[in-house]
Amino acid sequence: KQWYQRRVRGKDIDKAWVIGLGNTWHSECFTCNDCKRVIDPKEKFFKVEVDGKHVPKCVDCKVTKGVAGLDVKEKVCAGCEKEIDSAWVVALDKHWHHGCFKCSHCDREIDSKEKFLTNLGKPICMGCNNDHFRSKCKVCAKPIAGTSLVYKENSYHHGCVNCYVCDEAFVEGDHENIRIVNGKDFKHAECKKK
Repeated sequence: KQWYQRRVRGKDIDKAWVIGLGNTWHSECFTCNDCKRVIDPKEKFFKVEVDGKHVPKCVDCKVTKGVAGLDVKEKVCAGCEKEIDSAWVVALDKHWHHGCFKCSHCDREIDSKEKFLTNLGKPICMGCNNDHFRSKCKVCAKPIAGTSLVYKENSYHHGCVNCYVCDEAFVEGDHENIRIVNGKDFKHAECKKK
């Protein structure tokens, strides 16, 4: 038996062939076991065992099947509820057409490599999260990321509020060192009244 077999499954190989997984394949027969797409031998693929034989699986099927136990047999878009027959995004344990994976607030398409958050189980782009879902500083009106000073339902960036005694801005981590005086003014605990 030669390494380069010229006959596969009773059919002569007279043009292109693929050597992979220890076998010789007609180029049109080297297909993903799950989606049946022809795999170019230059692209990455995975070896899986089916009925005791090693067969190829494309990256899309291998990655999708491995993420959160999703079943690739049912590729229905979570956005439009139509079947997905080509490229897709996997997010929030669901499949999406690229064009259907959108911010639920502004309806802008979210790129598959872009960071996003969720609100009530739906994707939210970072811009909308900052503009509509984060608390805003009472002084500068910009969204607050991380820790903040909070007093009477108002939030403040540490750097937007100054000690009313020494006039220095507060820094993150100063929480234990900040006092509220007269029901409205912030001051460092060690600062003495003027």
